[in-house]
Amino acid sequence: MEHRELLASLGLSDTESAIYLAALEVGESLPKHLAEKAGIKRPTLYTLLPDLLDKGLLTQSMQGKRRTIVAEDPEVLVEKKRAELATLEETIPELRLLLRTATVKPHIAFYEGLEGLKRVYMDNLRERKTILNFVGLENIHPDVDLYARNYYIPQRINRRIPIKIIVSGDPTSKRLRLKTDPDDYREIKMVSREQFPIPLDGYIYGDNVSFLLFRSDSEPMGVIIRSREIATTLRSLFELIWQAS
Repeated sequence: MEHRELLASLGLSDTESAIYLAALEVGESLPKHLAEKAGIKRPTLYTLLPDLLDKGLLTQSMQGKRRTIVAEDPEVLVEKKRAELATLEETIPELRLLLRTATVKPHIAFYEGLEGLKRVYMDNLRERKTILNFVGLENIHPDVDLYARNYYIPQRINRRIPIKIIVSGDPTSKRLRLKTDPDDYREIKMVSREQFPIPLDGYIYGDNVSFLLFRSDSEPMGVIIRSREIATTLRSLFELIWQAS
């Protein structure tokens, strides 16, 4: 049942899942035997077979006048989902343009808890534009620290998204060691923590701004503001500080 639920999450119906799981177990088989193993009637198998063949989950061959069916590697399902996700990510900027033209008022979204923070972090990666970041690294929640090091930063580097970071105080935390590194598409500048305290994590990307409260002594929360005017203003202030640092 767990396997069927997993396959259902990848887009297969319950009957399609039964057929595919049966094919994985029995190997190359005749339609009659495959239907029996899946617990379905042969007409049902013949009805669903073309779609499963199109999805690349099953292949068939002829041995004389006998048709046999064999299951393909389940990795094809994962690759299909990856391709669908990549296509969706490519359309997000276009969809956001429609959102911006629908209203001149800034759109603000709030997120709570660690899972909410992850959604805010991923938002600036989906934009696929240079990120401006200002942050203080002291007293970061350990789960956020771990997420940044093991997922967010590698994802940003893998997508080749440049980032410029103004760090208030020490550019290191328990796990993070931030430094200028061309291979990581990262530039770092530091300001005095005493003169310019930054008790949160802030990002400017595209026409968006996001703020995250991630300290271990406070409740995690984040906010995304979608506004060209606000993003342009904060970008100008960021560049002013960057050039003066």
